[in-house]
Amino acid sequence: MKRKILFLTFAAACLFVITVFCTALPLCAQQPDQSKKFQEYRSAIQNAHGVDIKDFMDSMKGGRADGKQITKYDLQQLIMGVTVEQEHTTDKLRALEISMDHLEEFPDYYTRLHHMEEDAEKEKAQKKAN
Repeated sequence: MKRKILFLTFAAACLFVITVFCTALPLCAQQPDQSKKFQEYRSAIQNAHGVDIKDFMDSMKGGRADGKQITKYDLQQLIMGVTVEQEHTTDKLRALEISMDHLEEFPDYYTRLHHMEEDAEKEKAQKKAN
C-alpha cells in the first residue's frame, strides 16, 4: 500500500514537472526572437540618432504608450518620430517616448505628418505663385 502511494505521488510529481516544462517551452522559444528584434531596433536607433535604448524607461507618466515595448511599433516610424520630436526637445529618449505615444494612436503617424506637411508646402507655393 505504501509503495502504491509512493508510486502515485512520484507519478503525479513527474506529470506536474512535464506539464510545467511543456507550458514554459513555447515561451522560452519566443524570447530569442523578441531579443533579436530588440537588438535590431537598438542598433538602428543608435545608428540613426546616437542614443542607446538598452535601458529605456518611460519618464513621462500618463502617455498612451506607457508600459508598451518599443518593438511594438514600426522601426522606421520610430526613427522618423525621434527626428520630428527633436523640434520640441533635445532629449532623444524623451523624443522617442513622445513618438511612441503618437504611434499608439496612429501606427503611421509620422508618414501622415510628412504627407500633410508636403501638401501644406505645395499649397503655400501655389498661393505665392498666384
